[in-house]
Amino acid sequence: MYAAALQSLKGCGSRRLQALLDVCRSPRRAWEAVWDEDLRRRTGIPAKIFSQLRRERNVFNWDRFQHQLDFYGVRPLALWDDDYPAWLPFTAQPPLVLFCQGTMGRDSSSLAIVGSRKASPYGLNAAESLAAELAAQGFTIISGGARGIDTRAHRGALKGKGRTVVVAANGLDRTYPRENKALFRQVVDNGGAVISEYAFGIEPLSRNFPARNRIIAGMAAATIVVEAAMRSGSLITADLALDEGRDVFAMPGSVFSETSRGTNHLLQLGAIPLTCVDDVIREFRRRGWQGPETVAEAAAPSLSPAEQAVIDVIPFDRAAPVSELLEKTGLAVADLLPILLALQMKKAAEELPGGYIRCAAAFSVL
Repeated sequence: MYAAALQSLKGCGSRRLQALLDVCRSPRRAWEAVWDEDLRRRTGIPAKIFSQLRRERNVFNWDRFQHQLDFYGVRPLALWDDDYPAWLPFTAQPPLVLFCQGTMGRDSSSLAIVGSRKASPYGLNAAESLAAELAAQGFTIISGGARGIDTRAHRGALKGKGRTVVVAANGLDRTYPRENKALFRQVVDNGGAVISEYAFGIEPLSRNFPARNRIIAGMAAATIVVEAAMRSGSLITADLALDEGRDVFAMPGSVFSETSRGTNHLLQLGAIPLTCVDDVIREFRRRGWQGPETVAEAAAPSLSPAEQAVIDVIPFDRAAPVSELLEKTGLAVADLLPILLALQMKKAAEELPGGYIRCAAAFSVL
């Protein structure tokens, strides 16, 4: 709860919270520390912001904070918690705390679907159909809850009887856009979640959206861009996914459509063409991942050569960070992560909080 309280202080984002934890070693110690010039200097937080954070901490109302959590049905989720999103710790700057309405899980089988707010009927229908089929296959659909493609992706996931997660750019005492209030309630009621790294009182300001986009890209094994103009925020999400070594799929569109210029540009740069769900499944299987349904149905799964090669470098007596596995296998991030996901789904390995991988006992002696 101390980590959540610290992150709820205005101006204390994940980066500054991490700076406090690096110095103080725990959220509670950071909260209870003497916030003097020595602490400010050691954390590197600018003096004006540090003074603001100190004032807010000194008047922080714990009872009010707990009341807000209860009233809005929000649960803080820290990076070290077991149900923190599986892919997010592998990113350059994972949020140390997420605020969550609904049900969060590891969501290892997760895909982001993003696109234009002013999408064409073609794009809207494609997003909903694609999300429905992928959700029916067992994938969790991640998107930003915005108008247009995001909204249709969430609706499609619900139509496919699957799970979907809305990543908001505002505090969870706000709803943006307002017309999606019923949709977000439906997401939560059907086993999904609405999440944000912002606590209460934060409006959906334009500067929040790039930070929101990094969470969308970071939570997903791959990002699908359905429609996007050349200056679309969806292209930012695609760039963030590529920076993290994740696959990016793009749906081809008309050369005469402004909302397809961005996706067509991504294809020119090497994004994976997407014309149907099988394109996604085929690409993941090429990397050694059998897919959520196939793996779940295997009673006694055998390992592919690529999976066995990764198992062979996981120490039998301790958990290993992903960076160690990357070094030992020589694989790229985009190639290793799907293999780790397949191993987790085969119960051959498990991911621990903080992004560490441990070999399952039954496979550690093979």
